[in-house]
Amino acid sequence: MTTFIIAGIFISVFFYIAVPWVHGRWARILLKRRAGKYNVLALTFDDGPGSRLTPAILDILAENNGKATFFLLGKNIAGREEIVRQIAEQGHEIGSHGYDHLHYWKVSPFRAIKDIKRGWAAIDAALGNRGRYVFRPPYGKLNIFCLLYLWIHRVRIVYWTLDSGDTWQMKCDSRKIAVLTKEAGGAVLLAHDFDRSDSSVDDVIIDSIRATLAIAHESRLRTLTVSQLLER
Repeated sequence: MTTFIIAGIFISVFFYIAVPWVHGRWARILLKRRAGKYNVLALTFDDGPGSRLTPAILDILAENNGKATFFLLGKNIAGREEIVRQIAEQGHEIGSHGYDHLHYWKVSPFRAIKDIKRGWAAIDAALGNRGRYVFRPPYGKLNIFCLLYLWIHRVRIVYWTLDSGDTWQMKCDSRKIAVLTKEAGGAVLLAHDFDRSDSSVDDVIIDSIRATLAIAHESRLRTLTVSQLLER
């Protein structure tokens, strides 16, 4: 009896966590291949919108005629609806990052799915329409119920191939990230545009984006949204 219980627990954990994890790893491999094949830099920003950094990033993108994908965190949208509309009006892609930035392995599947739906609803309220937005799981983690829910609703799940490191005690090196992007021949770059308590951090992130865009231009990498890359 004990053996059957242990086996049942193992199988449950495998399907709940391991299947989505394998899906995520494979999706990143395919994304990396695609970015390299088509020489594309897809800039992506998580956890925004931020009152300071997001408008600054939009200005830089406009100056460089670049497009990006913004994975918005639902709880950060209130009071910043105009910035959300500005993102859309400038031709960038809007994606969802959920509402509360929950770790979907650590909460119930019902709460996780509710978080996904609340994230969509917050974007809908800001844009005044209804849609299904590309989705990036918080922490890059999904459970099997969330994965199936997104599949059933035909929502594109998007990961990344290169992490800027801008949330890890500011290990973000603008030149290093730019060089890594060039060496890869393309990348889906993960960065963050939420407001920090220390506004000086914004300068480091802005410098990183400028350097990366400059090298992308020198290397003739096309700057596209994630969906534009995936639809090629």
